[in-house]
Amino acid sequence: MSDLEMIQVGTNINDEPVYNVKRKGGGLVSTTIFTEAEALAMLEGPKEVVEEAPVEEAPEVEEAPEVEEEEEEEEVPDYGSMTKAELETLMRDHGVELDRRLSKSDLLGQVDIYFKENFSS
Repeated sequence: MSDLEMIQVGTNINDEPVYNVKRKGGGLVSTTIFTEAEALAMLEGPKEVVEEAPVEEAPEVEEAPEVEEEEEEEEVPDYGSMTKAELETLMRDHGVELDRRLSKSDLLGQVDIYFKENFSS
């Protein structure tokens, strides 16, 4: 038999009794307040554990051999007609931050230098 007992500690807002569970020798099992069903479930103890079916491992799937892709040479966009905002977005894609407070011609100069250094043959 269980060494636990439930004691009524009051009522909830619906005027239903609430309980706490304590050990017969003293001390509360938990400071949580339980409904009657919850307290009775604690007294009954853990339910019998039903053994689960063994999990089968998935069969191994062969990976397709890696195909080397030819590196495509990136084309230099026609950035001369872009707005300052478009230039900023373009260069951000290349990891370069532009300061849009500068004039468009200054930004174009920075973009031109970047593409000449990184994409000229």
